[in-house]
Amino acid sequence: MIILIGTKGQLVKTAPVMKELQDRKIQYKYVQTDQHPVLNRELEEKFGLKHPDLFLWQSKKDLVKLWELPVWFIRCLLNAIKNYKFFKNERILITHGDTMSTLLACIIGKIYSMKIAHIEAGLRSFDIMHPFPEEMIRRISSKFAYFLFAPSDWAVGNLRREPGKIINTEQNTVYDTLATFITKTDMAEQDKYVVAAIHRQETIYNQNRFKKAVKLVESVAQKYKVTYIIHKTSENQLKQYGLYEKLQTNKNIKLTEYLDYVNFMSLVKNCEFVLSDGGGLQEETYFLNVPCLILRNRTEREIGLNETSMLSKFDDEKINYFLQNYTKFHRRKEFIQKYPSKKIVDILLKYEKI
Repeated sequence: MIILIGTKGQLVKTAPVMKELQDRKIQYKYVQTDQHPVLNRELEEKFGLKHPDLFLWQSKKDLVKLWELPVWFIRCLLNAIKNYKFFKNERILITHGDTMSTLLACIIGKIYSMKIAHIEAGLRSFDIMHPFPEEMIRRISSKFAYFLFAPSDWAVGNLRREPGKIINTEQNTVYDTLATFITKTDMAEQDKYVVAAIHRQETIYNQNRFKKAVKLVESVAQKYKVTYIIHKTSENQLKQYGLYEKLQTNKNIKLTEYLDYVNFMSLVKNCEFVLSDGGGLQEETYFLNVPCLILRNRTEREIGLNETSMLSKFDDEKINYFLQNYTKFHRRKEFIQKYPSKKIVDILLKYEKI
């Protein structure tokens, strides 16, 4: 059994599956494509995970420029072929989500005739270009995967025409991560504050959209302190568009480098609301019952919409409504923790024994 991932987001959501395997003393091979090498090492230590058995890419820096991706992808694929002995005779390859590492895992799985287990299957925006390439990768992964672990009834419905074995885990594995780690630290601040996390390629490489998002952050900062989590790629684009200095000199905006996951989620847990263009935070804020304004035209997730989150579609009327009524978005329904990671491991082990 092999787990192949590469981004910090994948690691956060795959960690409880890896921990479940480790706690049961079940051997697995851990392969990293290391799109976020520094943060991946920090998260592995934080979550008590083993060190990767194989690196398909080794660097001390994150991939931050678009032109780096093709080189990274080809080298990872060639290294996977080079390490034939490592992959041969393995039956299952586990991957997660909708990143380029997911696509890479699907290709490697097919090369070595492994059964691909896709965690977080069935999410859809129903628009191939929004977001791109994530929506395309989700669709390709669903065609390649033998096990399709879908986090909800809605996601299961989106997979009806796919050939693989569809399993409803009922919740996303991120809930296992949050339930295990979020209570272990508290980064609450005295003043009311808002968390901004804007980093998706569809936003930061679209100058008009990014400027509108930054203008919104500045507007919110007139009333609240804003902690803006800034990734290196976002920082580069802010500087290119001439926006960085305005944020840096605003006394109500605190630019913060990416925090480790536990501290970041503790920060989110105690804030007034979140401004984000990420789908992951749509789910995490639902679990934490924190209002979230999604700065996107489409979302691939239905969870939390109009309960704890609002899809802005960059519409001024929707944005203003949320800002004036964000306290109404503490409306999460009660739910029972389902421990999806345990269910995933149970099913994969049953197959391994056949």
